[in-house]
Amino acid sequence: MTFAQAIAPVSTEDFFAHSFEKRHLVIRRGQADYYSGLLCSADIDWAVSTLGLSVPEVNVVQADREITAADFAYESGFVDPVAVNQLFADGATVILSNLQERLPKLALFCRELEKVFSARVQTNIYFTPAHSQGFKAHYDGHDVLVLQVEGTKEWRIYDTPVHLPLEEQAFNPHDVPIGALTDSFVLEPGDMVYVPRGLTHDAVSTDQTSLHITTGLMMRSWADLMVEVVRKMALHDPAFREGLPPGFANAAFDGGQAEATFAALKAKLQNATLSPVLDEFREEFLSTRLPRAHGQLAQMSKLDGLTTESLLAARNSLIWRMSDVPGKNGEPDQVALSCQGAVLTLPAHARTPLEFAVSTPRFRAGDLPGDLDDEGKLVLLRRLVREGLIVFTEPDR
Repeated sequence: MTFAQAIAPVSTEDFFAHSFEKRHLVIRRGQADYYSGLLCSADIDWAVSTLGLSVPEVNVVQADREITAADFAYESGFVDPVAVNQLFADGATVILSNLQERLPKLALFCRELEKVFSARVQTNIYFTPAHSQGFKAHYDGHDVLVLQVEGTKEWRIYDTPVHLPLEEQAFNPHDVPIGALTDSFVLEPGDMVYVPRGLTHDAVSTDQTSLHITTGLMMRSWADLMVEVVRKMALHDPAFREGLPPGFANAAFDGGQAEATFAALKAKLQNATLSPVLDEFREEFLSTRLPRAHGQLAQMSKLDGLTTESLLAARNSLIWRMSDVPGKNGEPDQVALSCQGAVLTLPAHARTPLEFAVSTPRFRAGDLPGDLDDEGKLVLLRRLVREGLIVFTEPDR
């Protein structure tokens, strides 16, 4: 499932123009099985009972009573499946964090969202018995897409106390007043709601057991980028590295000169450029985005049968960056592909077929563009299959 499918019939363009980081968005479909391909209650039973999960992969909560890890986990941290299920039967919500690391179908969905947002994406799965509430009203420090898979849940939205909070502005029930109720709605199977970070909300299951996927978007902010800009400037300009004025904490300190210094440093920021820092963020994202090469052993077993008539496809959800590597004469003599936590370096003449192969949904091996002969095309394609970047596929029927 792609992001566009997850929010349909709302378009991606409309979502970013009118909802993203602005307001919550509720989508009702009347199609109960819309998200059933991503998760089901049997998956929860399987995960809790057989995977040997530990805290905090599994948590158990209930809004009106305190439940600690000691109530459902051994001293080793491993979860006691019997205790978890008993607490669920008594009205508690079972939360499975980062289940996308265990279920390929969830992993692929998160990878599709990562392509859209250029951000790490994780899931929290909430399995709530009827007439129960896991958390009291709160806001999250990241945007979420909530996909209702089974059962129903009533959501309530309140005034936003902190718009787009930073990590230091995390929700604290003692410091943050819950504002007036501004909206309420019931999510049925196949429905979804987008909730931007900082928007206070709570949810209560109705007369049915509820299963939903909360997909968290871990976005980098402009504040993150500006902090990195200053750090990079300090590496090259000692003025940023000078100590603060001696005695600045004293009551008699005269801040006039400090103000002048601060103004001079701010002026130097006018010369800062965006590209180096944005490139650094991009490379960090690509280098830490580890492969999800499901079925790779089966793909490798097909390599002996690779011919120019073979049908192949770029793996779903690849995010890559291609750059030229200059040689001794300054002209590019190699091309580097950053993808799935690795850098693949090939001769410069492979750039055109390489880019085609990692970006084309389906193609015939012999149709690779560029100057490679047939044997060269097969050599390149074998390498890309081994790297987990392309896969054999079947013809359309």
